[in-house]
Amino acid sequence: MLPALAGLVIALVAVFLVLEPLIRAARGERVVAESSLLVDDDSDDDPLAERKAKALTALREIEFDRATGKLSDEDYQKLYDRYSVEAMEALKVADAQAETTDAVEALISSARGASKPVARKFCEVCGAKLEGSGRFCTECGVSTAEELKT
Repeated sequence: MLPALAGLVIALVAVFLVLEPLIRAARGERVVAESSLLVDDDSDDDPLAERKAKALTALREIEFDRATGKLSDEDYQKLYDRYSVEAMEALKVADAQAETTDAVEALISSARGASKPVARKFCEVCGAKLEGSGRFCTECGVSTAEELKT
């Protein structure tokens, strides 16, 4: 009796899980596609990354819909053109931001390179006191010249 009751409960849960998206769709609620749940990005803080992710997800979904016969070739082409333009625009903006970031990083690197290295009194690796003007730490053997570069 107990195994039959457990089997009935498991069957009811399975039926509910299968029918739940259909019930929500019938009520007009939004059903989230599983593919959007699998996208692993930190786009919550970056609207550009979210825009790019949405466009690329839409392209994947229309490819799938066409392959399964849900979209005609004409509808597929319209949607593909629309979302590929959106994805390309998002990528162009992202590339422009990356170039700006690279330029800023280059300026910072050149400014750091122009500054005169300061002689350290302690090894950054092991913490031992550096003696004299030697090029290596007497404790761990690390080059002090390499330490000055970082």
